[in-house]
Amino acid sequence: MKHFFRISLLASLLILTQTMQADIVTYTADDTSIFPNPERGFTEELGGELKLSDSKNHVVKPEEDWFFDMEDPDNADRKSQTLVMLMYYLYNYMTKDLSDKLLQGFDEDMQILRNHGFKCVLRFAYDWNSKKDAELQWVKRHIAQLKPHLAANKDVIYVIETGFVGQWGEWYYSQHFGNETQELNADRRQVLEAMLDACPEGRFLLVRYPLIKLSYLGDENPLDSAQAYSGSVRAKIGHHNDAFLNMWGNDGTYGRNGEGPDDDPILRQYIADETLYVPNGGETNVEDNEYTPGLPAQVYNQAEQEMSRYHWSFCGSTYSEEVTGRWRSSGIFDNLNRKMGYRYQLIQADLPEEASIGGQARFQIRLRNVGYAPLYNERHAYIVLSNQQSAFSIQLATDPRRWLPNGEETTIDESLTIPADVPTGTYQLYLHLPDAASSLAADPRYAVRFANVGVWDATTGMNSLNAKITVNGSSEDISNPTVDKRLSEKVLQNGHFYIRCGNRTYSVTGQEVK
Repeated sequence: MKHFFRISLLASLLILTQTMQADIVTYTADDTSIFPNPERGFTEELGGELKLSDSKNHVVKPEEDWFFDMEDPDNADRKSQTLVMLMYYLYNYMTKDLSDKLLQGFDEDMQILRNHGFKCVLRFAYDWNSKKDAELQWVKRHIAQLKPHLAANKDVIYVIETGFVGQWGEWYYSQHFGNETQELNADRRQVLEAMLDACPEGRFLLVRYPLIKLSYLGDENPLDSAQAYSGSVRAKIGHHNDAFLNMWGNDGTYGRNGEGPDDDPILRQYIADETLYVPNGGETNVEDNEYTPGLPAQVYNQAEQEMSRYHWSFCGSTYSEEVTGRWRSSGIFDNLNRKMGYRYQLIQADLPEEASIGGQARFQIRLRNVGYAPLYNERHAYIVLSNQQSAFSIQLATDPRRWLPNGEETTIDESLTIPADVPTGTYQLYLHLPDAASSLAADPRYAVRFANVGVWDATTGMNSLNAKITVNGSSEDISNPTVDKRLSEKVLQNGHFYIRCGNRTYSVTGQEVK
């Protein structure tokens, strides 16, 4: 028994005095590949000009072939897309409840998105070719009917645009809510409040003009880092701009409803500041006509600069074709496709080569976000230990939503506890950012891919850290079971190492030192 005590004490001393070796790995950035990543990038609109009815109660289902056209050389853009823009035109329901058939059709459309690994930018409106919309009572009734369906399908909803008011649901030309105005009058305010209530927890509601948010909140203070992701109304309202790069302050997007400049630099700075924490996106509507002869050069040479400044995470890939076609022919389109939203790259990692079950292992990982925007919806990052038999995930404390864009670097420096159920052995290390929804977490199509050479595993949706860790048995298995390791420390006396446990000190022979 005394012999065992001396051996176990010596083993404990060796464990306490050893310096854990680390594996420093440097990664190669991939600045050229274009690949799909969730909740970002170019999007195409489904729904078009369809006015829904009980017999035509789907937007996605009639166009499901769209998802199968990705291998067509003429549809190369779709290989990198993970978002669709869905427009539900409720023209035939302006004076009645939404039917069960219509709501069922919406749910079925959402399931089709899951089947194909997509999410949507979602908007409801009443008409596309006139300013007709429903009266306030019906708008509120329809929003209330949609609320449980939005909640049930929030896993495949990226963002919701406020919609409902005016032509295209863009809050300008309107029959019942004030025509040709951005003013947040009493009725418009009620629509906004109804949509805020219906917007599922953890999702953003986008407004068409920054002036809407400013008027609703009653101040011009942009959301800051301390307020971000708090669940407050300020933190929940984002932006969409459906006149990107047009003249007159993007068709009044940055105007003050005729009471100030058409293009107010204060509003531009407001959007630049707070879109670090709330989403921004939309489409360009610039067309070659008498108002924009020859298409102004700003449509092309300012696209990258403005998407970067205003942190765009999504944009229509077609309308207007004059612009997006020119982006393609000039080469701008590919760079926008690479950088829109987030684009994470591993730089270097200092990783443990060994760890003990129940013990701690330190992970230091440097990364950068070279995209125009961060992630916005909640998502966790995990270190995964994987071998041919099993995989074990350990959640990191870092918040990927705060990995800021435009080349900003982030350092993860965390000590993680190796779970007690991890068998001893050697494991490959991975960094995994799955979808936060349990319905999608195991689907690799919804996991985040890093832009590095030789790290992505498409089968698992994980990013290899190109390093291994050996997990050893717990120090409790080889040490004196009567000694409380939480009180143990190594000490140096007279040039020799000893172990102090509580108020007692032991030599490597197991004898107590007075």
